[in-house]
Amino acid sequence: MGDVQWPNDPMAFEQAIAVLLSCMHPTLLRVDGIGGDGGRDAQFTDTGGLHVFEMKSFIGRMTKGRRAKVERSLTRAALLRPVSWDVVVPIDLNPAELEWFDNLQPKFPFPLSWRGATWIKARLVEHPAVRRFYFADHHAELGHLLQEIARRNITPVATAADAATRLRQLCDRLAELDPHYNFRITAGPGQHTGTEILPAYPGADRDQPLHIALSFTDPDTPEGRRAVSDFERCQKYGDPIDLPASFLHLSGPASLLPPTSSDRVRVEAVPEPRDLPAQLIVTDQAGRRLAALGLHMTSIRSGTDGGTLTGTDPSGAVTCRLRVNRTTRESSIKIDVEVPERLRPAQWLDVVQFASQAGPGTNLHMTLAGHPVNDPAPFRVSPRQGGSVPVLHLLEKLVAIERLAVTTLLVPKDPSTGDLLTVREAHTLLTGGTVEEVVSSATMEADNTAFVRGLLAADHPVRLRESHPEYEVKIFGQSVPIGPVVRTMPPLFISSHERTSDGWRITLTPGPEPGANLATLQRGT
Repeated sequence: MGDVQWPNDPMAFEQAIAVLLSCMHPTLLRVDGIGGDGGRDAQFTDTGGLHVFEMKSFIGRMTKGRRAKVERSLTRAALLRPVSWDVVVPIDLNPAELEWFDNLQPKFPFPLSWRGATWIKARLVEHPAVRRFYFADHHAELGHLLQEIARRNITPVATAADAATRLRQLCDRLAELDPHYNFRITAGPGQHTGTEILPAYPGADRDQPLHIALSFTDPDTPEGRRAVSDFERCQKYGDPIDLPASFLHLSGPASLLPPTSSDRVRVEAVPEPRDLPAQLIVTDQAGRRLAALGLHMTSIRSGTDGGTLTGTDPSGAVTCRLRVNRTTRESSIKIDVEVPERLRPAQWLDVVQFASQAGPGTNLHMTLAGHPVNDPAPFRVSPRQGGSVPVLHLLEKLVAIERLAVTTLLVPKDPSTGDLLTVREAHTLLTGGTVEEVVSSATMEADNTAFVRGLLAADHPVRLRESHPEYEVKIFGQSVPIGPVVRTMPPLFISSHERTSDGWRITLTPGPEPGANLATLQRGT
């Protein structure tokens, strides 16, 4: 293989080693400090637990000061309770240094490994793309391949199979030249040909960003200024953006992208996974908590200036984006709410309770993994006044209905007026209240008995009670069991009657007095 010349720049060495480790462990994560780095440079987790890596660019011998730095890093990493700890340094230990390192092992319950120059060189043999990219001039050959694909000047082939083989060879060769990306070439009729650049591991786009420059025929147009602003935001924080294809001039690895038939091109940093608990907290001017909403932050996009951490609440209705500037540590929070198609009442209730407190005169705080992220910041946009209160009351009733009726409900995005009335009825009955119903008329069948004939001849009101041992209502198309219910009719007068084969069919109507047409429903036993 020949000897390896270590980079003079410590950052270049650490990046090269990080890429090597990422090729060895595809799930490896680089820790950039946003959300807390816990004292490790890189890590991955498998079924055994957490594996931690520390990288030091020392060259020469392990002096007393360098040994102290290694020991401090090891002590911090031990707080994470890893199952292994590897320090990667381009130094092969001499006997005295090896004795020092071996004496550290009894102090820690997990194995310690020194990965020195010989180990690094052996791994570079296994991953020649890393060695070629970081320790040799690969740019000439890479540029030749990029130009070949961009011009689509591919050697003529006799069959479709030969063409597929040629494309596959190009992709394989590109992957050999660049350890950060995998490549996929697709071809179709006419201009429908394209090349995808896929990060080979999480964070590859940060280790070796795609170099994209903007060019404008008229940069002073509103669209041009907007495109520049969007692209700068993408560079700084990795935000996904869509740009007019005519504005893009591609260079570096991104030159792999051929001319596109699309009018717009999507540019974004590849999100890296995260697993961090968070909270949004609303307080009043005195600092008293008014509401809180739990979040799970699941991904981060990074750029030159910082990153954007994204997560949702348990319902998925709220999306929160925390933007942090690495240099200034300034942060901003953006909250988006998307009403879901169907959601359990308790899940939606948490969101609405939070929104009902977020208004003029309140502040927003955020904690990440239990630590405060920002100083109190006022809400820039207030919710519509009164909009959340009726929904809040509705959801509180639905949560109570689920508990008292021992059932579950899914709330649609746009409940009907009839559903809202039925929710009120069910909640009233289940909590021991009385529901009133308007009665216009009633019909009953009666036997031909002396009592019934006397009732027909008299001119006084009839009082009826109906028992419903298993009363149910329909809410959002779902049956909700209420239990035994008794309906007490208002005083009714016989308005007409007719003989049937086995008795009488009697029609009754309420009196003309105000309120005389109201029946009542109550849960019975």
